[in-house]
Formats: sequence, structure tokens, C-alpha cells
Amino acid sequence: MSDNSRVRAIILTTQRSGSTFLVECLRSHPDVQCAGEILNGQPDDPIAAYRGPFKQAVKMLRILRSGAWRPANRMEEYFSGGSAKVRCFKAMYNQLQRPFALTYLQQQEDLRVIHLRRRNTLKVQVSTLLMPKRKKLQAMGPTPTIWIKVDPERAIERMRQAQARYDHFERAFARHARLQVHYEELFDGEHLNAETGRRICDFLGVAQHPMKSRLTKLNPESLRDMVTNYDELATAVSRTEFADLLE
Repeated sequence: MSDNSRVRAIILTTQRSGSTFLVECLRSHPDVQCAGEILNGQPDDPIAAYRGPFKQAVKMLRILRSGAWRPANRMEEYFSGGSAKVRCFKAMYNQLQRPFALTYLQQQEDLRVIHLRRRNTLKVQVSTLLMPKRKKLQAMGPTPTIWIKVDPERAIERMRQAQARYDHFERAFARHARLQVHYEELFDGEHLNAETGRRICDFLGVAQHPMKSRLTKLNPESLRDMVTNYDELATAVSRTEFADLLE
């Protein structure tokens, strides 16, 4: 496809925000090719993350093999490949801290940015704490409930850091076309919420098309069903600017 008609886009996000679900949904659209974390060495077709004892070694090997250690080259190669109208990949905040990665994207004036976040940053913190306790980070069916104790002060500190990171990247791409998408408006069972799908299709300039994923939500909806010291956590959060996130 010619560069004049190609739409280049990224899903800008951080962990536990529904990004893998969104990648799979976009891949189900006939006019969109969407990759996962190519800056972490993933190939153009997303693969499951390795969670074994050699996780860091495997990641470094993938980065070396894929050429992701030169992020500008890897992204340019990705954007110039494929045949679909839209070529998109997932860019995590921490990956854009590497030299030249953010600079390259900021220089692409035609880049479209889907900025994905989870409004409930308290649930992000709990979900992040649960990650090491699970063998898989995504689910395609019901999963057993896992309980955890949460340090209220640390959770509040990390919620403020999460808000600051989001604001930082909003400013970083202030000159680009951006679409804010929220985790809370993604899921309709295995399908992408129809209104969210409509907004994304309009933003990317492709025909409306229903989109779906094999994935489902991993954790319970209620924090009371995950946090052993929920009352202590809720009392602390209720005294902060995040009080409206409590159930």
C-alpha cells in the first residue's frame, strides 16, 4: 500500500488497561493490521508473553532478534509492511522511555494515537499486584479468584504516579490526532463495545465493522472480592482525590 493512503497508528497505554483485548479486536477488522509490543521484541503477529523463570532473558533475546534494540528502525519497518489500510501496534509508556523511541513517534506528524487508559486507577493497582500471582495475564474463560492485601499508602502514591504518566503522554502527543479510549467502555462480552468501536473506526478512517476478541475480563468487578483489607484501603482512599473510585 502506498504511503499516501496508509494510516499509521499506535495504541498508547500501560499495563492492566485492556490493551491486549483491544489489539485482538482491531485485528478482527478487515482493514486493520494490529501488532502487540513490537518494541519488546514481539513479531508482527502477537504472541503470548513468556512468564517462566527466564522471562528477562527471553525478552532481551527477542529484542535483539527482532531489531527492536533500534526502535526507530523497527517501527519504520513495521509501518512500511503489510497490506491493510491501517497499520497499528501497542506502545507501552515504559517502552517509550528508551532512547529515540518517543522521539521517532513524535516526529511522525500523521501518526494517530489511541490513548487507552483505565479510569479506575485503584483497580489498575490491584490488578498489577495480582499479576505475579497468576500463571496467565489474560483469560478466555472463568478464572479462580485470587486475594491480596494492599498497602493503602503505596497504592495511593502509585495512583498519583499513574495520573501523572497519563498527563505526561497527553502532552507528549499534543500535536497529534488523538482518541481517548477507556477500559470501562471496551467490553461487551467478547465483543468490542459498539459505540467505542464506532469511534475507533471513524478515527482510523475505516468502515464500521463489529470487532471481537477471544479474551474476557480476568478479575472480579468488585474490589471487595479481591482485597483482603478492603475496608482499610477504602478508608484511606476516601480521604484523597480518588474517593469517587470507591464502590
